[in-house]
Amino acid sequence: MKKIVKTIVHKRYSILVLISLFLSYGLYRLVEWTSRNFADLTMDQVIFHILVPLEGADTSFMTSVFKEVLTPAFLVVLVAGVLLFIHSKISVTTYVNLHFKESGKHYKIPLWSKKIYTRLLVLSCIFLLIFTFDSANKSFALQSYISDQLNSSSFIEDHYVDPVGKLTFPEEKRNLIYIFLESMEFTYTSEENQGAFKDDYIPELLEIAKENYSFSNTSGYGGYKDAFGTSWTMAAMFSHSTGLPLKLPIQGNSMSEYGVFLPGAISIGDILKEHGYSNNLLIGSDATFGGRRNFYLQHGDYDIVDYKRALEEGMIPDGYSVWWGYEDEKLFSFAKEKLLELSDKEEPFNLTMLTADTHHEDGYLGETTEDKFEEQYANVIANSSKQVDDFLSWIKQQDFYENTTVVIVGDHGTMDVDFLDDIDSYYERTMYNVFVNPTKTADTKILKNREFTAFDLFPSTLSSLGGEIEGNKLGLGVDLFSGEKTLLEDYGIQVNTELSRKSLYYTSRFIGGIGADPYQVPDN
Repeated sequence: MKKIVKTIVHKRYSILVLISLFLSYGLYRLVEWTSRNFADLTMDQVIFHILVPLEGADTSFMTSVFKEVLTPAFLVVLVAGVLLFIHSKISVTTYVNLHFKESGKHYKIPLWSKKIYTRLLVLSCIFLLIFTFDSANKSFALQSYISDQLNSSSFIEDHYVDPVGKLTFPEEKRNLIYIFLESMEFTYTSEENQGAFKDDYIPELLEIAKENYSFSNTSGYGGYKDAFGTSWTMAAMFSHSTGLPLKLPIQGNSMSEYGVFLPGAISIGDILKEHGYSNNLLIGSDATFGGRRNFYLQHGDYDIVDYKRALEEGMIPDGYSVWWGYEDEKLFSFAKEKLLELSDKEEPFNLTMLTADTHHEDGYLGETTEDKFEEQYANVIANSSKQVDDFLSWIKQQDFYENTTVVIVGDHGTMDVDFLDDIDSYYERTMYNVFVNPTKTADTKILKNREFTAFDLFPSTLSSLGGEIEGNKLGLGVDLFSGEKTLLEDYGIQVNTELSRKSLYYTSRFIGGIGADPYQVPDN
């Protein structure tokens, strides 16, 4: 009986060791894979994507994870398991014999046995976890993240301006077209135009900025900076819409179960819906990814036309799939049809769009993309610039344009790990922004030499539609057209330091939903 119990215990212990080896080695490989494939990744972004749906992600990433993370981890465990099985079956033990002539003593010391082998596996797991922590700390500033979770800040509570009661809309409502350009930076223009490259990859976008209202961090051409909680697509869409960073506590929340998406936050969608707007989201990927579907349904009741909807309605052939769903060429074509449809209705409309061709790595090389530059990503960026220009030219020819404001922004900086390798390390990267046909105007003093973030695009967009903002501030943002100082201009880099720390106010107010008055969050 004792022998049976001992055997069962040993087997369970062996299985536990192998599982631990798989997890520790797999985690190590995952951290290494992530650092190779994503630039400027933060621990908050990692935590966010663990807690929200990954459905709809680009399949090439999933395939890469399987090949470079799961498969090697499985093979290591398979080899370790086979050796462990051999030891258990034939009781292989290697001894070294030591004989001392003077004392006449003889020692038989086990040099290799199943027990020693198992202990080495356990030791390997421990060392792998140490290496993983070190790698994660270098790649994602893990140590700083842990420190931030242990230190609270009242910065958000001290500076957040609730939009309720602070905004007055004109009687005649103005349409809004808001275009998020994936990873679009002013960095991509030439050094001659304050960019970082010898060639100008975005001449059309630069010309659009020159002819309209584009806020810059320099006396020439530039844009806004990534702030904490704004540096990936869902975070950018959230911060542009609410004037808030996207933060999730490490213990998680109902978002991981397809639940509510920060019910206490008040977004542009909530506000525009309250003022009779039709809210619409058009994207070429699955809106479920990263919680986008939840956010846009629950904050403005958007009509979402995404990759899945396009398949269901026959907008693209059954089974069609490229990149993240369908390419931007189709996105802009569908947007034209959607805008004509919306403009025929009586209520004002808000059409929010998100491109995807310029997503890392290297972007999507479509059939119309010219092979003008050495690097594929440069050609994809150049093609995106041309597509946006063509689309904007079409908009300007439509009857609805006179009463429509177009806002075009880069959602965040590129995460392509090698595209920016050769630029000067001192170069300050900024994201693209331009307001086309706003109701407000701004002179050079207001447009140039500004320090601002995605938070400031929230009140600035509402202002560009003719909204009058009491105190010129909403969320953590400032109406840039007012010329008032932003948080970044007041506090500098300290803004990111404070935002990265734990905020009990943020957790209770926006994640917990306390004080989510007066906008009703629709049932999902």
